[in-house]
Amino acid sequence: MRTRYQTLGKALGASLALLLLVRPAWAQESGRAVSGTAAKSTKDAETSQLAPLLWTVSASAGISARDDGPDGSWQSLSLTRTVGRGYVRASAMRYHGTLLQADVALPSNYYVATLGAGGNFDNWVVDGWASYGRQDYGRISTSFGSRPSTGAKGSGYYAMGGDIGHVLPLGQRFYLTPTVAASFADGKLLRPAPDVLGLRDQETDEPTWSANATMRIDYAFGKTGELYAGLSFSRNWTSNGLSALRVRPNNDPDAQLPFRLDSKHYADSWFEAGATANMKLSDGLYLDLFGTRSFGVKAGNVTSAGATLRRSF
Repeated sequence: MRTRYQTLGKALGASLALLLLVRPAWAQESGRAVSGTAAKSTKDAETSQLAPLLWTVSASAGISARDDGPDGSWQSLSLTRTVGRGYVRASAMRYHGTLLQADVALPSNYYVATLGAGGNFDNWVVDGWASYGRQDYGRISTSFGSRPSTGAKGSGYYAMGGDIGHVLPLGQRFYLTPTVAASFADGKLLRPAPDVLGLRDQETDEPTWSANATMRIDYAFGKTGELYAGLSFSRNWTSNGLSALRVRPNNDPDAQLPFRLDSKHYADSWFEAGATANMKLSDGLYLDLFGTRSFGVKAGNVTSAGATLRRSF
């Protein structure tokens, strides 16, 4: 039984990374409105450097639609503190997604806390993050109707990841940023038992490694170059694109069942194109927008979109 399993690295992990990366690398929180290259020596940039805005609070929301599959959504709040040319960030996220297993649909809510840090150091950009949270299993839907889990009601998981890139100024306010990133996530997947057998629902472990390489081009505009529009293209890989259930003998004499379940994981790789934009609504208030489209995903291509409202003070 192969499961169209939206792994943490492919769905939730991508959303976590966007909390760090929705702004272009050269404009990451660095104690200034923009990098020295972009700001140059204008009067506005000098004023920004003398009185930097050290705190930023953000509210984000996004959706993802899978071709011929379930949709997902997420909402988050974050607080960022600028430290020199770097930043530290704390965020809380809720992610809602659905796993498909044959004719069974299992919706889940993830509640995630994340700590991240990074910055722009002489046009070398780095970001890192670590997350811990809980997955609450929803009602299991089958051809016989819906029911709660007869086994675990939820499970914990953790994830961590990072990226490194280099900003290449192209002139005329254009910037090219190649970036590589990697992450690891560990969680569980509920495996509902057939209703007619009367068995307890079981869980399988779902460790997932993910990596990607991205090329991003941004154009800075506005008086000091603090607004932007950008395009990106990436190659992505995960160790757990599809998860197949395996039934194996249980040799434990104290076990309640004569068998145990585990998963066989199938790797996947795909391409993704994206677009981002930023607009200034008022002094210290910004709106970030993004959209992405994946190509070649075994479990179904995904279209995602989201927005972040940022207030700096």
